Amino acid sequence: MATFPYEDEIDPAATGMNRVALEKAVSFFERQQLSGACPGGQLILRRHGTLVLNRVFGIARGLRSNEPVPPFKVQPQTPFPVLSAGKPLAAIAIAMLEDRGLLDVAAPVSRVLPEFETRGKEEISTLDVLTHRAGILLPDLAKNPHLWGDRHAVLSSLKESEPSYRRGIFAYMPWEYGWILSEIMLKVDGRTLPDFVREEISAPLGLPALQYGLAGRDLNSLAFSYWLGKPKAMVAGVNVAESFEKTNNSAEMFNSRNPAVSLVTDAASLAAFYEFLVDRGVARSGKQLISKGAIQKYTTRGIRGWDRSNRTFLTVGRGFVLGTRLPSIYGWWNTQRCFGHAGGYCSVAFGDYETGITVAIVTNGNRGPYDFARRLIGLAHRLRRACR
Repeated sequence: MATFPYEDEIDPAATGMNRVALEKAVSFFERQQLSGACPGGQLILRRHGTLVLNRVFGIARGLRSNEPVPPFKVQPQTPFPVLSAGKPLAAIAIAMLEDRGLLDVAAPVSRVLPEFETRGKEEISTLDVLTHRAGILLPDLAKNPHLWGDRHAVLSSLKESEPSYRRGIFAYMPWEYGWILSEIMLKVDGRTLPDFVREEISAPLGLPALQYGLAGRDLNSLAFSYWLGKPKAMVAGVNVAESFEKTNNSAEMFNSRNPAVSLVTDAASLAAFYEFLVDRGVARSGKQLISKGAIQKYTTRGIRGWDRSNRTFLTVGRGFVLGTRLPSIYGWWNTQRCFGHAGGYCSVAFGDYETGITVAIVTNGNRGPYDFARRLIGLAHRLRRACR
């Protein structure tokens, strides 16, 4: 018998869900894969502590003729690079420090990281970083993944940087978010942020696949992140399309363990993490790992506005992207009680306080923001509508 988080599917009706509506959502996802939107993917939906949907489609690797390993199909435990979908884990790690009274997120970062007390960064707080209002963008470092594993180079870049935007301006920090929070964790706790997540979140939750970097996994066992879109996609001053496959499938990127971009996991583990959050911080063992109030602070609206990095309107909490009344990545309307995060232009995971569902949609096809919206918003919408 399969074990958590890869249990057998239960009858959707047992959790108050419409089987026909769910199967229509699955067919919608399958048609996307068959039409070439993504080579392969995983779809997980959990509700009330049970696994309702566990579906896989297509190939993890093998789209390119020059790949170093033979093609293989996606399985439920195939690890995928989920890129920015790892940002919420870093946020919850910081929330745990705050919950334990070890970190004042409203205080300047420079109190724990003296390197930050230069060039106009003196008053930037951890909360500014969590809500992407610190204004720190490092495009030169972002374009050189061979430096990401060099802590001295990262610290030097942080120290010498001047804010691209004044404090308080909303500008999503794709890589910088992880570099800064990693240094805060190391100074406050003494562990790296990935080690903290493994020991304080993944292990207690029984989710060993939920880890940053390779974590002992063979690089060629991971699903491959493909760029299938146009040759230009700008984010925070960087054309991410230019070297997307080279960067996001490289050992350098994974070994950097930057928590903003290097999470490797499967959809089942990611959905189970959100189940823990919807359950207000209680693990399946019954242990309270973080207070309900702390999770509430991080997963409710912090700011809403024009994101200068992605050039779109977003609503965010602390490390989470939130739903809205209008279209969001969680559906076409009325997703205000949803919280989660996208990963690249291929994946999204979220929890929904209103319906109690947690969802992870993990794929390996990236084309750009408009294709992402067209594919995943429609799928998320169908999944939520299946709730009765």
